[in-house]
Amino acid sequence: MRVYEVIFIIRPDVPEAEVDALVEQMQQGVTGAGGEVVKLEKWGKRPLAYRVAGQREGFYVFFEVNGTGDTLRELERRLKVTESVIKMLSVRVDEERTRLAKLRHRREHRAARRQHKPHSSASGSAEASARLASATARSAFVLEVEAACFHSATVFADSS
Repeated sequence: MRVYEVIFIIRPDVPEAEVDALVEQMQQGVTGAGGEVVKLEKWGKRPLAYRVAGQREGFYVFFEVNGTGDTLRELERRLKVTESVIKMLSVRVDEERTRLAKLRHRREHRAARRQHKPHSSASGSAEASARLASATARSAFVLEVEAACFHSATVFADSS
């Protein structure tokens, strides 16, 4: 079964009793179509970002539904024909949740591997500073050799 999130907005002038009856009717429609309402949240009256059907605010309702595509189509059909619903949106979220779970597992696995590696201690930092000092000494030596070679080449070229 797939997981969907459905949000719909009801006109603000609808009484609270009718809102409850409408929500109950939508729940029964989902269960009648073979689905299951996992989560139901009534967010209450909120302002809309823009006018929808001449309204500036609406009563928001959120459903999380487990079901098939037919279940969702039936719920959407009922929401579209209901006059008091001014806007609705449904999104399939099961694939996204699966992808995020895989990413979370990988992140935890990497973190566990990092914890098992030995941490740099004082001797490790001493080793690092010794390596840096030897690299600096080597680069200074290479510069001296290059300068000497250039100087000897110049002297050799002048003497010929």
